[in-house]
Amino acid sequence: MRFQVPDVDLLVKRILNQQSHDLAKLSGEVLTSFANPLGDSPAAKDRTWAAQTEHVELTQGAYTAAAQSVATLLQSIEEYLQGILALLSSDQMLALPTMNCVRAIHDAALRVCSLVDPQISSQERLARSAADFLAGIQGGIPVLLTLKDALGDSTGDLQRVRTSREGAIALFRSIGLTVKVNDSTGQVQNVRCEDKISNVDLKTTDLSLKYTPDIDFSWKMNSGATHSCRWLSNGLDGPWPVLLTSMIFPLLDISDALTTNLLGYVGLPTGAIHKDTHMRRCFLMGRIGVSQPYSDHVEYLRRGARV
Repeated sequence: MRFQVPDVDLLVKRILNQQSHDLAKLSGEVLTSFANPLGDSPAAKDRTWAAQTEHVELTQGAYTAAAQSVATLLQSIEEYLQGILALLSSDQMLALPTMNCVRAIHDAALRVCSLVDPQISSQERLARSAADFLAGIQGGIPVLLTLKDALGDSTGDLQRVRTSREGAIALFRSIGLTVKVNDSTGQVQNVRCEDKISNVDLKTTDLSLKYTPDIDFSWKMNSGATHSCRWLSNGLDGPWPVLLTSMIFPLLDISDALTTNLLGYVGLPTGAIHKDTHMRRCFLMGRIGVSQPYSDHVEYLRRGARV
């Protein structure tokens, strides 16, 4: 019996839907495990270390705020995946917005990896958690300043955000963190816990090199799409199946990095999701005639994606 090979758009849709389903299931397990992590996991070690500090509830609260941030970022990833699926349902070949969605997913995944990295100490995670919390508060201040200049601050939003920022700074300083503030703008620059420092404004390019080094090219290419760079748009050429595959396959390496760090943080196994992800990678690459990038997912991760 002969089987019809699906066209590349249909194959990509199937792969993204399957990956989305698996990530949603694992994300639920991970977020549940944040509250009750396995005994020898980095998450459990964070809780143990927090329990030994002078300000147990506030320290644990910072970790909890980071978990909430992770949940928000995972939701963003899912929305952008759905955005790619919507673009693929169009009768047009929409390369630039597809690449923009991939970049947004990449960005969100890198931020998750930074927060849950199982290789860092509890002190460094606390600094990162605090910096992430402050970024969430003060990130909108420049926009509110622009609106104030144009429309005034009749609702008092700008002042409320500034007050919230000052309260967060005072709270983190009260538990022994060093918070560096720009004297001229009031914006927080970084947070220090003992000898570990975390910048509030992350350098995502550095995170890409750290967590997804073998597809860092994708970050740079997709940044060109986000900024409508002519060097990219003028150079996009070739068969649509090849172009689409080149845009989509980095998502599978991003998924490997995301699940390695997420599951590793709470002590859950990664083998099954990595195996399924690699199977989809082989199907996708094989569809355009590229030889399979190692038949075994363990070998692929070892020799390819250094996560």
